[in-house]
Amino acid sequence: MRIFVSVSLLIAIVLASALAQQTSPSPNDEKSEALPATSGSPEPQGAPDLLPESTSLPAAPPDLHLPSPVNLLAPETGSRSSPAAKTQLSPAEQARIRVRLSELRAAAERTPRAVYLLKLAGGALSDEAKREFMRAYQHTVCTEMRRLDSKLVEAINDYERAQIRHLAQGPSHLVVTSRRSRGDRQRRLKSTDR
Repeated sequence: MRIFVSVSLLIAIVLASALAQQTSPSPNDEKSEALPATSGSPEPQGAPDLLPESTSLPAAPPDLHLPSPVNLLAPETGSRSSPAAKTQLSPAEQARIRVRLSELRAAAERTPRAVYLLKLAGGALSDEAKREFMRAYQHTVCTEMRRLDSKLVEAINDYERAQIRHLAQGPSHLVVTSRRSRGDRQRRLKSTDR
């Protein structure tokens, strides 16, 4: 009895699915009924249904170009096409700026990060490693200089470019000197002799 019920249930399910497939018309069936029988002459064709009828063009892709590093240092004040003209400074003003840059550099070179990078540059095993540490040192010093006096950003940027350009010119012949006094060195040598 159980077998009879399960077999009849299975037959009912198969029949129901077969009827459902036959009664649901497919989109292709409508098109095939609408098409006339083939004759020997070609018939004009209409526009396909899949293409949109819009005549507008797709939107332009967004500008994905990254700004150059120089533009990242100084905020943009106007359009990109016209760079700001440099103003001519009097010799007295240039001398004042050089003195102020010297003071700022002296203060920035005493920061712990700059001292650490200078120490790493002195202990570098290759010229390339020394140049990389000195680039990081110059960047750190100039960043600190900009933080100390934001009015001289352009002069500090020029100074930093000159220092980095000087480092990139070839093999490094940098000499890193210690800031310790001569007396400190002599006391250190005497303590190691014991």
